[in-house]
Amino acid sequence: MPGNDKKKKRARRRYWISAFFFMLYALIGWLRLQQTLVYWYYLLKLNLWPHPIYLAVSGGAIGFGYNLALVFHLLKFQYTALYIRFLGILLIIWLWIDRIWIGMRDSFIPLLPITIIITICTIGLDLLLIRKIAYKK
Repeated sequence: MPGNDKKKKRARRRYWISAFFFMLYALIGWLRLQQTLVYWYYLLKLNLWPHPIYLAVSGGAIGFGYNLALVFHLLKFQYTALYIRFLGILLIIWLWIDRIWIGMRDSFIPLLPITIIITICTIGLDLLLIRKIAYKK
């Protein structure tokens, strides 16, 4: 049974790597919300686009969504894989819409490599690390 033991180790490693990424994505979302609230009046004074409300709401949505994904993942909820894939697709679509149409035009090219890295990591998390079979009871 050495092959079976190897598969279990790989599955366990994938499980904890996925949990780490969910925690990281949630932390990024909550930090976006927290920093928007800390610098609220400063951001208003700068008259930035998009408005700080957009930054706060999007940060809270990302934080809440990935916190929920982490809880589902740790509890091995039956529909976790479906939820995570839906959340990942939603994040990628939102990220590209944000970069192309909502964000400042001058920052698109300098932020393009970061946007591509985030997209690749999210696709990797959704397709390579998350296996539907791991959540069946």
